[in-house]
Amino acid sequence: MASRLFLLTRLDGYFCPMAWMLAALIFISRLSAMVKLFMALYLRQELGLAIETVGWLLSGYGAGLLMGSMGGGLLSEYFSTARLTAALFFASVWILGLLGLVVEVPLLAGLLLFSGALDGAIRTLHQRLIMEYCRVTQRPRAQSLSRVASNLGMAVAGVVGGVLAQADFRWVFFISAAMTLLALIWFVRATFHRETLMPDQTPDSVSGACVPYRDKPFLWLLAASVLLGLAFEPVYSMLGNYLLDYYRLGTEVIGWQFALNAVLVVVLQIPLSHWSEQWGARRQLLAGSLLLAGGLGMLPLGSGVFYICLSTVVWTLGEILFMPTLNVLVMQRACAGRSGHYFGLFSMCWSASALLSPILGGQLYGHFGGHIVWWVSAALALLSTPLIYQATRLGASKGLDSQTSRVTSLS
Repeated sequence: MASRLFLLTRLDGYFCPMAWMLAALIFISRLSAMVKLFMALYLRQELGLAIETVGWLLSGYGAGLLMGSMGGGLLSEYFSTARLTAALFFASVWILGLLGLVVEVPLLAGLLLFSGALDGAIRTLHQRLIMEYCRVTQRPRAQSLSRVASNLGMAVAGVVGGVLAQADFRWVFFISAAMTLLALIWFVRATFHRETLMPDQTPDSVSGACVPYRDKPFLWLLAASVLLGLAFEPVYSMLGNYLLDYYRLGTEVIGWQFALNAVLVVVLQIPLSHWSEQWGARRQLLAGSLLLAGGLGMLPLGSGVFYICLSTVVWTLGEILFMPTLNVLVMQRACAGRSGHYFGLFSMCWSASALLSPILGGQLYGHFGGHIVWWVSAALALLSTPLIYQATRLGASKGLDSQTSRVTSLS
């Protein structure tokens, strides 16, 4: 009991109060991610659509992510980030409910487009909320805590979504809408009257000389994020149907597979992030890319539940290393200029994967079989490594590494 109390005390001091609040928000809202996890199965099994049609519909969600990511960043420069976030959560409640009622393909395409736009904007705004409510030395830790909360929510969503889908797919949408409404209430109560921290001033931001479109390390990072996103996105858009077709797994087992990924992130994200701080951003990103390539590339080479679990462990370790590091690097660049543009551009480039990956994956799957999807994903992850090297070689990680050293010294 004493050791547990000591651990909780350490964690409470390790993270600032607003980091806990934002983590709780993302945990509640991520429970609604069961819609994303099971949308491909719903469209194919419940509505009887062809795999190519499923790919096109999911790409509509990706197109919405693309527009919403940039739009959310731009709007946050003119409106209160907190109030804008609350308005988007409110709209999401209605969209999720309608997705469970509409069965016509054109209407579904429109709803998925709008849903993607809302999710993309919320994702961008969450990064800005961390910057506005957490001090510089706390931002990397807040990123790790948010990742843990997000994946804990995904773990619960995977299990609950699998059970709900087994009974009736439409319950997935209705429960998700209820969770989004709960997240909205929590967020409004926690932030409505809370003042934001003053943004950090730097010579670049004061002079207005720093522009994201001329920031070479940032542009290399954007290119790397597109390739990593294209490699990673098939986990959500193609893995469910692939496990159904090639591994002969049911929806509940597939749900547990998503849950395994989330549980691993919950358990390992904070200790691995803390342990790998000494590596620097470049090594974290390179190691993450290689593990992602290995975990996805091994999928066509084996069979059975144990083998698919091993694959999940490998690519999840890669996700743990590269995902928060990308976000912190972008946040470091954003501190030196127009944060809304930086967050919007990064989220838009990452969201481009959600637009292109389902189309490409669906066509590859339909014409050449499911195995080719994972070999292409592995190749894309490997191709991101020289871009990562360029981004960090030109100084993208300089601020992050100095920031990390400062955080470690304060610990």
